[in-house]
Amino acid sequence: MLIFSRVRFTDFCGIKKDKRVTIMGKAFLIDINNYYSNRDLRLYLVIISFAFIIITSGCANNASLVKYDSDGTNNKALICKPEGKGPFPSVIYNHGRIVDRRGLSGASGRGYKLDQICRTLAGNGYFVFAPIRQTGKGRMTDHKREVDGAIDYLKKYPGVDPSRIALMGFSRGGLLTLLVAVTRRDLKALIILAPAPGHGHFERAVRQVSSINAPVLLLVEESDEQDILNDFEMLSRSLKESKKESKVIKYKRGGGHRLFYDVGYYWDDVSSFLNDNL
Repeated sequence: MLIFSRVRFTDFCGIKKDKRVTIMGKAFLIDINNYYSNRDLRLYLVIISFAFIIITSGCANNASLVKYDSDGTNNKALICKPEGKGPFPSVIYNHGRIVDRRGLSGASGRGYKLDQICRTLAGNGYFVFAPIRQTGKGRMTDHKREVDGAIDYLKKYPGVDPSRIALMGFSRGGLLTLLVAVTRRDLKALIILAPAPGHGHFERAVRQVSSINAPVLLLVEESDEQDILNDFEMLSRSLKESKKESKVIKYKRGGGHRLFYDVGYYWDDVSSFLNDNL
């Protein structure tokens, strides 16, 4: 009987996961470095051909954690690159505060799939840059400075079209997206998901909505926390009163704040908006 042990994705694309392959109803865990006898060689070649296709298909949009320098400070970001040659339109994704509090692995353990969001955006054809805020639970001004630095850095990044950059954020990241958007003129599109209040920062940013010069997609789910729903309505009214190009959606399909922890039913609206505006 053939016994196949494990293949580590690090050999192919830097992801430490095993790959299970099912052929004719039988599951195998494959190790390309394992020794196979001549008796099993033909079957092995068939299986490994299938396995190689399956394994490498997950590598194109692989999420990588990189270090970068912005204004003389060391920073980190999760990046995902689409297939093909650039220059690519890009999305800067501002994560929720769960990452500030628990780190990437801790947030992932609680269901916040930043890597999956990154890979999905790249699969849609966008270069994705998700800065991991280094000031942790720091002040809002520090967080905003990190986002501004990420934009300036990405505009000079090889293979990125500096005229087609979208800013996207969830919760604390949604608030930061708004704070940055009202002070810049070089963003092509804005996506704000269930923005957090931020102790008065949100209200002050809303008063500057008239300065936004990019289309806005604003999303929330109706079972979210009341303060977030209140901010959603406040921003929605301000966008309308300022006659800004925007699409505002309050979902009634469940999920609450955690809806945006992963790629869910809301993603069709994200994809359509980016396709139309980026």
